[in-house]
Amino acid sequence: MPAFDYWDIDEILAEQQEVVIKASHDIVGGGILYPSSVGSKQKDLREGAKVTVPYWLAQGLVRRHTVDMDMPIIYNHTAQEDLQSDPTVCRLGDKSQHYFEVGLKVASLLRDPGLLEVMVDGLKSRWVEIVNLVGKLGVARNVYSTLNPTSTIFSQTLTSLEQDMYSGGREAEVHFKQWSEGFGAYQM
Repeated sequence: MPAFDYWDIDEILAEQQEVVIKASHDIVGGGILYPSSVGSKQKDLREGAKVTVPYWLAQGLVRRHTVDMDMPIIYNHTAQEDLQSDPTVCRLGDKSQHYFEVGLKVASLLRDPGLLEVMVDGLKSRWVEIVNLVGKLGVARNVYSTLNPTSTIFSQTLTSLEQDMYSGGREAEVHFKQWSEGFGAYQM
């Protein structure tokens, strides 16, 4: 994952993930953050009030110590345990297409080294499975069966980052095969 890119559409879409924040003190004019039924009646966001906002907005408010952000449900302790126990069968793509990108940002913002470690270890484990899924150059593909459900299920659980890694691996293999076919002595 490269450094933050202001113009990257994937970064913009990733930061649309909704999170819950709680006001540390009254915020004048913050009533617009309330749901539409309440927001039209109150102009200010009251201390202790919880509202749901996109991550990009919560990030700025947390850095200014205006609000406290709750840990998003998709990164709570149970989700972390699931990711630690068997990362290849966790349906992360169903939770968020930008699961790891947002998870690393949330871990940094909340200063949670445990979440950061789980995210990095989970991504590493899933990357190893992606490499196994792509296969080795010149070797026959894996046979998917009900005896090995992990390899069958895994391709359905990919996030957008992992899908890009998988597609890149497949594309690299095609280019390598085209390049190696230029040599008459060795054919794959």
